[in-house]
Amino acid sequence: MPIYEYRCQDCQKKFSTLVGVVAGTEEVICPNCKSAKVTKLVSIFARYRSEDDRIDAIADQLEFMDEPDSGAEMRSLMREMGKATDDDVSDEMEAMFEADMEGKGDDE
Repeated sequence: MPIYEYRCQDCQKKFSTLVGVVAGTEEVICPNCKSAKVTKLVSIFARYRSEDDRIDAIADQLEFMDEPDSGAEMRSLMREMGKATDDDVSDEMEAMFEADMEGKGDDE
């Protein structure tokens, strides 16, 4: 069943809803203000992937990757891994990278 995006004409909130493929049309109601005055939006196609799928994709990339040569490459890799696991570790990782570049790592 497809997921469609709508915008409420009363409260202007954008929302998504799962719509059946049966010929009968069900009235779509805004979950925010309960209005039936909604407009269907044109949205891009998206393939929803599980966390395992995202981690597997990164693991496949790592198989063919050499050691990162620079801090920028390592940062990019860590950001991708954070996105794949839905973890927002960017601030912590940025602080670690900065400390490492300044020679203030945990090794001292």
